[in-house]
Amino acid sequence: MEKDISKRWATLAVNGAIAIIFGVLAIFVPGATLITVVTYLGIVVLLTGIAMLTGVILNIRNGLGYGTDLAEAIVLIVIGILLTFYTQQSLQVFVIIIGSWAVLVGLLQLFFAFKVAPELHGKNTLLINGGLTLLFGIILFFNPFQAAVFVLVLTGILSILVGTILIILAMKMKNFFRQLEQMGE
Repeated sequence: MEKDISKRWATLAVNGAIAIIFGVLAIFVPGATLITVVTYLGIVVLLTGIAMLTGVILNIRNGLGYGTDLAEAIVLIVIGILLTFYTQQSLQVFVIIIGSWAVLVGLLQLFFAFKVAPELHGKNTLLINGGLTLLFGIILFFNPFQAAVFVLVLTGILSILVGTILIILAMKMKNFFRQLEQMGE
């Protein structure tokens, strides 16, 4: 068991390196990275929809229920096709939807903040969060692709930090288990 765990440091190190590579790509070529990530996501969604459709066909042949699965498979196939072949347009629509949602949530939070009695402690939090959410939604709504690129760059920075932490942790694990082996000899 200990030997199995002691070999896992390499997996952590590889995951850290992948996270750092993704982070660097996200920061230095965000547009291309975003399009690539969304395209691959589209392929995965499309393949998932096709797999579900295969299951539906098997269910039909076996006389089992299939209505909900069929609807879900069709939706996944359509979304997969849109994300794969109309990547930038799909991304913009998706970001606009998120922006619209954020505007609605921000407005609702501001509405509730002004309706909350002043003696309650949540009013300032609602005001700040509502204002920030509203601003975030407006930015996404009016400049969807650039906002998505900005979010990807932030994700890239976080990815580099997480990757670095994983590599440091992997090296510490490697050294720890090496010391354990030396003590056991």
